[in-house]
Amino acid sequence: MPFSSSAVLLAPLAILVPAAALLASGGRNPIVAFAVCALVSYAFTLGVVCLAFLPALWIVSWVTRIRTWVPPVLGGLLGSLIFLGWDYLNWCSSGVDSGPAPTTYRNWIAKSWFTLDPLAVISFGVVTAAAYHFLATRKPRQASQPSEGRG
Repeated sequence: MPFSSSAVLLAPLAILVPAAALLASGGRNPIVAFAVCALVSYAFTLGVVCLAFLPALWIVSWVTRIRTWVPPVLGGLLGSLIFLGWDYLNWCSSGVDSGPAPTTYRNWIAKSWFTLDPLAVISFGVVTAAAYHFLATRKPRQASQPSEGRG
């Protein structure tokens, strides 16, 4: 699969623009809230794409041929790893005054992984990876030949 810098820059927009619009819709200044949400999430998503997704895709390309389903699956796996780290930090600071957790991590996972949060984070990874694959592998449009019979 070819590398495309425009795909790297545009793929994060597939999920963060609708997400930022949803987050900013209830505020007093929705335009400022949208801009802040979009910029922060773009910087985070671009970092994840450049520092995690592309190296992982490169390593996977050594093992197998990159087919259409590989980047979204890889995006989902990376999304689940991101949620696992985020969830672990939430568990570590869930005690009194952000202290040690009152439950075991196994009990915490049984509760937190069956909410909409992991679904959202994993689907963000899938959509961003699918957008990158679509943008990186699309064929450039050929210029149409002018017809000779026109005058």
